[in-house]
Amino acid sequence: MPEEISMESSSTIFQAMSLLNKITMKRQGRGFAIVVDGDGKLLGTITDGDIRRAFLSGVTPESSIQGVYRKSPIVVPQGTDAGYILQLMRINAIIDIPVVDAEGRVLYVECLEGDINKAQPKLVAVIMAGGEGLRLRPLTESRPKPMLLVAGKPILQIIIESLRNFGFKRIIVSIRYLGHIIEEYFRDGSDFGVKINYIREEKPLGTAGSLSIIPEEDRPDNPFIVVNGDIMTALNFKAFRDFHIATNYDLTLCGQPYEVRIPFGYPIITGDVVSDFQEKPMFVHLVNAGIYCMMPEIFQEIPENERFDMPDLIKKIIASGKRVGVFPLRERLHEIGRHRSYVAAEEFYKNHLLPQYTEDDVSETA
Repeated sequence: MPEEISMESSSTIFQAMSLLNKITMKRQGRGFAIVVDGDGKLLGTITDGDIRRAFLSGVTPESSIQGVYRKSPIVVPQGTDAGYILQLMRINAIIDIPVVDAEGRVLYVECLEGDINKAQPKLVAVIMAGGEGLRLRPLTESRPKPMLLVAGKPILQIIIESLRNFGFKRIIVSIRYLGHIIEEYFRDGSDFGVKINYIREEKPLGTAGSLSIIPEEDRPDNPFIVVNGDIMTALNFKAFRDFHIATNYDLTLCGQPYEVRIPFGYPIITGDVVSDFQEKPMFVHLVNAGIYCMMPEIFQEIPENERFDMPDLIKKIIASGKRVGVFPLRERLHEIGRHRSYVAAEEFYKNHLLPQYTEDDVSETA
């Protein structure tokens, strides 16, 4: 049985997320894990997307995966013809199928991603790195904020390496303020295992407006990631993109849990009657984390060479009848906006990012 991609049904959501992250990093099953009983018999399968949808329904990392994993996966018996398996995969748009014995125990997982990946599009990410970083002066007087060092490397390099480790090899960087410093450091990206193209804002275009100046020939023709150039996160970018595609949204934003505690008694009112009363309750809301996934058709919604921010784009998309979704971000995220957050960035990197990206992981995914 493939122990490295399996878990028991008593596992928690947190344990499942940890395993799926390791699987994706090492490209074993590409974010797909199997759920088995104590005898190794197949109970179901689980993906990162299954977990994110469960978060929207109210589960927590401490919850069991019971009710979250899929209990009727596609499987094939041992000895099934490889041609038939390939046909089954193409019809169902999957690349992994568990192979089971007569008792239903998983012997191995048949993966034909090499054949299927021939038609897979290149994964593209756009990084917004043109801001002036005024709140971080004087640190940003001589260098752009994305080039401030954290643990000896620029913030932008940390973002690029994280994207690369999850399969995003084509990067578009939007630059303006002191952009030549970014270009001189990263050049074409080959030293970092990616291909980088630059778009240059002649004037501030906002958090979405610079997408309009990406040349037609360089625009992604498949769902792409947009990420602010001042954040560090342990997010599995590939899983985020997979979620966006599976849910068929036009734009998906990452929503980070944000806790709001009311320091007073809180009456719950139904009609004109108090139906319940909570003392100093805490509410959790999903707030924008500055990471998005979009369909290429979104370019049509962005005015050309005008200032246009992401909230403007989201409102316009909603008004046009398109679908905007949210991806619950349970991974760690750190935004570098002020001096205090910059001082804390190195500890965040060492505690939450560095352990994930070992030299073996990078060499396998580069």
